[in-house]
Amino acid sequence: MHCHKIAGSLVAIAMLAVSTPSANAAVPHVVQQGETLWSISASNSLTTRTVAAYNGLSEDAQVVAGETIEVPTVAEGAAALAAVPAAPTVNPTASQTSTGVAGEAPAPSIPSAPGMAHIPSPWGELHLAPAAAESWNAMSAEALRIYGVDLQPSGPLSAYRTYDQQAGLYDLFLSGQGAPANPPGSSSHELGAAVDVATPQMRQIIDEIGPRFGWGKVHAPGEWWHVDYLGGG
Repeated sequence: MHCHKIAGSLVAIAMLAVSTPSANAAVPHVVQQGETLWSISASNSLTTRTVAAYNGLSEDAQVVAGETIEVPTVAEGAAALAAVPAAPTVNPTASQTSTGVAGEAPAPSIPSAPGMAHIPSPWGELHLAPAAAESWNAMSAEALRIYGVDLQPSGPLSAYRTYDQQAGLYDLFLSGQGAPANPPGSSSHELGAAVDVATPQMRQIIDEIGPRFGWGKVHAPGEWWHVDYLGGG
């Protein structure tokens, strides 16, 4: 009699284990208005690359409100990353003329203007307004000291750009071939007061330490790569 009861209990436990979803499984997340792949990843203590890889997306993919994103566990995310082939190494000084983020293919040359100051980049010295450049360089030194990360612009047009260069990026955006871009005459890049950063990690660091140096986010709320100089740094 007791044997039958024990056997029945074991069967019930086994059925419960099969029917109960694992607490360690990926969790579906419905994208809310204003959310990005980066913000969803950061709120779950994961890197953007991890969540992107698990969902079969590129790291700079744009998500839309109402879309469902699967948020993996650490183990699931690691497995997804391991399955992603390594990206080929590119020499930016030789062949990389656009960022792949801000759609900067129209003009590979580095724009300059009288009175601008310099910030370093893999493409040579880019330009910002003097106060913005001074604060950017100080913030970059602090990021390197604290996080071991060298803040980098994402391409030759990622800092100051001319009206015509902004117009070229805007035309690409309207044609569906480029990333979001403001109409010419309305971009903080034309003032030398904005930088497009190379990775979501760099943007996250600027979110954490940038306000002390006068850097943050005002324009282009849907563009994780864009940060503005707000002054006072």
